[in-house]
Amino acid sequence: MESERKNRALAAVAALALIGLGQALARAGDLAEGTEINASNWEQLKAQTYEGKAIESMVPVAIQKAVREYGLKITLRHSEPATLANHITEATAKYSSQVKYDPATRKVSGWVAGTPFPDGKAIEAAPPEQGGDMVLYNAALAGVNVGDNTNCYGPYATLQIDPTKGVERVQGASASYFRVKGRTTGGPTQVGDDPNQLKIQVIVFDSPYDIAGLGVYRKIYDDGRVDDIYAYVKSVRRIRRLSGGSWMDTLAGTDILNDDTYSLEAHPTWYPRNELKGKRWMLWPVHSPAIGKHDLDQVLDYKNAPYWNPINKAWEPREVYEVEVTTPEGHPYGKKTVYVDAEIPRVLLAVAYTRSGEMWRVIYSMIGPEPTKPGEGGPAAYQLYNFGAWDFLKNHGNYMDCGRWDTNVPLRYEDVTPRLLSEAANGKRLGLTPQFGKGP
Repeated sequence: MESERKNRALAAVAALALIGLGQALARAGDLAEGTEINASNWEQLKAQTYEGKAIESMVPVAIQKAVREYGLKITLRHSEPATLANHITEATAKYSSQVKYDPATRKVSGWVAGTPFPDGKAIEAAPPEQGGDMVLYNAALAGVNVGDNTNCYGPYATLQIDPTKGVERVQGASASYFRVKGRTTGGPTQVGDDPNQLKIQVIVFDSPYDIAGLGVYRKIYDDGRVDDIYAYVKSVRRIRRLSGGSWMDTLAGTDILNDDTYSLEAHPTWYPRNELKGKRWMLWPVHSPAIGKHDLDQVLDYKNAPYWNPINKAWEPREVYEVEVTTPEGHPYGKKTVYVDAEIPRVLLAVAYTRSGEMWRVIYSMIGPEPTKPGEGGPAAYQLYNFGAWDFLKNHGNYMDCGRWDTNVPLRYEDVTPRLLSEAANGKRLGLTPQFGKGP
């Protein structure tokens, strides 16, 4: 009996050793960090591995298309665990246990701040349509994309791009995001007088003159109400409230929809079904260095066809949730597939399809950690360093560049009102005067 136990133990040790050897050999055959994957070597490299995973398995079909047909280049970087500021992780630890998901209404209760559903095992164990909702609630509520508030500054904001001719138009803009509920940086977790108002988002163009003031002011809620959206009507010099269906309308000056902001900006219940298709690995830029003063050609290859590819990005293996989003009647898209980072609750990529199932648009969000402030223990946000959209059917694209982000600035609730739209129409920018580089 003793001899049998020893033999079993030795067999187990041998099996573990073989597994370890196999992993080591797999790593030994990996592509090197810094390897560039492009159209000319895709077929050669797609079956090879990086960090033990096949390249092709980590590149969604839409991004494969961008590499093969549109010249996108992927430069490999080692994977790195994500960290968040202490006040975010502490809020998650303090409040997440009281958050409840109601399958009947598909709504959540008990959320105060932090990530509502941090337990990945619980998400994966839930029925797929519930797990998908939970993933999207994490992205919608956690707030790691903007912190408590942030301002976006830059001398250029949106580029209209024809992939056969180049940049057609440059529109200057700025933006502010203010978190009303779920605040974690000190003081009350909620401000304002509506217990279900989640945040305020302002995107406003200030140049060229003919579009100054064009933009949107959005009050976003966490209870399923549609956004309150306001726009400045230049012809009558008045601010007007838009219809409740505006969340699926085109965002001013772009090819994307309002719910494409940040790759997905919508309440989960606005969609009839959000099905969790599973967890997978995806190559994506998540630890891009903070962008300081820069010329646009440092981040976007706007001088070479197709003129819309982001550059100087390092792509690392990230574990993501893949969620298939079914859109409601009247929505331009038939469905969207979204990829949400499993560690950082942020939507990294959305791929939109027509109702007949044809790939239509890619909306990407390439992110990086904000510089950690003293005593915070990690970044207060993973900011949007590259945001763009490729419309394959229209053969057109957008790129949005913020110059830089200023996170958790001293911004008050009463400072963020619809009047920002009319002020922009009269030449006033949100926040600081831009001091950044050249664009086209």
